[in-house]
Amino acid sequence: MIFIDRSIPRGVADAVKRLRDDVRWLEDEFPHDVPDEEWLAVAGQRGWLVITHDRKIRTRPGERRAIMENGVGCFIMTYRQDLKKDEIVALISSTLEEMERRFEATPRPFIYTVSKGGEFREYARRPSS
Repeated sequence: MIFIDRSIPRGVADAVKRLRDDVRWLEDEFPHDVPDEEWLAVAGQRGWLVITHDRKIRTRPGERRAIMENGVGCFIMTYRQDLKKDEIVALISSTLEEMERRFEATPRPFIYTVSKGGEFREYARRPSS
């Protein structure tokens, strides 16, 4: 399943859902006020591909720990807030196939950033033992 965090507007998630039937937005699955650590744990345990725009998720200790401890595969869209809804939909749509490829090929947990231009950069991964 493709799981879109609330940091990406509902309208964007709804548009992506019209393209794919395996997409869920945060509030489709959880109450509005669910802590990030809680939904991240569930996403990792259920093997969901996570898409977010919350760049601070990679540096907040509790959220980063939830990603690493629960095997989350997380893609952070790093566009600026001035993008229009259709531009965000186009960005997600144009990079989703590559997200899925990396999600399958990269051992979890991991965090990739995805730029406005569609460039992927590995941000973090659990070190190999």
